[in-house]
Amino acid sequence: MTVIECTSCEEERAGGASFCEACGRKLAETASSAAEKSGAEEETPVAETAGGGRKDCARCGAAGSVGDDAYCGECGMMAGRSRDHLEADGGPSGAAVSDRGRRHHRNEDAMWLAVGSQAADVVVCDGVSASFDPDAASDIAVRAAGELLAGARHPDEPSPADAGNPDETADLEGLERPLGALGLAGAVSHAIAGAAAAVASLAHTGDPRRAAANPACTIVAAAVRGPHVGYGWVGDSRIYWLGPQGPAQQLTEDDSWATHVIAMGVDPVTAMNDPKAHAITAWLGADAGPVAPRVRSFTAAEPGHLILCSDGLWNYLPDAADFGSVVRDCLETANSLLGATRALVAYANAAGGSDNITVALIPVRPADSPADEAGTPDPQTTELA
Repeated sequence: MTVIECTSCEEERAGGASFCEACGRKLAETASSAAEKSGAEEETPVAETAGGGRKDCARCGAAGSVGDDAYCGECGMMAGRSRDHLEADGGPSGAAVSDRGRRHHRNEDAMWLAVGSQAADVVVCDGVSASFDPDAASDIAVRAAGELLAGARHPDEPSPADAGNPDETADLEGLERPLGALGLAGAVSHAIAGAAAAVASLAHTGDPRRAAANPACTIVAAAVRGPHVGYGWVGDSRIYWLGPQGPAQQLTEDDSWATHVIAMGVDPVTAMNDPKAHAITAWLGADAGPVAPRVRSFTAAEPGHLILCSDGLWNYLPDAADFGSVVRDCLETANSLLGATRALVAYANAAGGSDNITVALIPVRPADSPADEAGTPDPQTTELA
């Protein structure tokens, strides 16, 4: 089968097709206009019409030309996919939003949110665009990890396995931490391992081109049970902790070229300005080798919020003080966690929206803490070997 590449969005499609099924542009047009264009093209959302359930095409302006298949009948452009914008509303226990952004032709991020009474499981994955089917990688990863996190019990609820354990706390590196919080970190590690296996399996299923460019993604995940938090990551998606005052604290460390060379003594400004700065050094995928997620845990002493996000947000807010200020403003002005999460996605889109954007907000409170109590949390963490 002849395979050609769409020079507009760089997706490969079978020869003989008139339109690229990824971005909707005529393949003949993309070949003739490629030399006149640089970078990805911005796609404008299609506006809803007043009646008939059909949409106007924002690209060519044809009224009611976008049918149920999401393509314009006049110009052939794709209007969008169901995954272009996704929301999960867990009420006061958490919220998450994933958005395609303004520049990408599809959303390669994925998210998972499951909530209970003072409990939440959340996973954010960012597909590696250089791989084949990165959207499939992120989707299977969040599902695998999320389903495994569901088995993480509340640390304060005894189980038969704890009956023979005389110690209720562990003193590691001078920091006293409940074993339960460490147990949540172990659950997150297990969940990420399951996600890694699921993503690796994609190389041997579906489109044969997956074997040559293995589907891949990053992952960041957290399990919250009351004041106890376990979290882990592979790649450069991040988790922050934000209290009522002060800057946000980045709880994860990017698996990236820049982070690696800065640790070796390279000037941070020089490293971040290098074209290789954001190249990731760890990921989930069949070509990733043995996956060793870094997992940590803590028990909150005072209330705060966990923010899990892909680089579609934090790239616009690299400074922790700026990140904290924007998140706090969104929390203070919105009337819900979902509203605040939507506002963060809108911020990234207004700043350029050059990448897919996924954000999750999870409140964490100490035991017996009133909802309006303020204070500075204790976000120190203990890393498991």
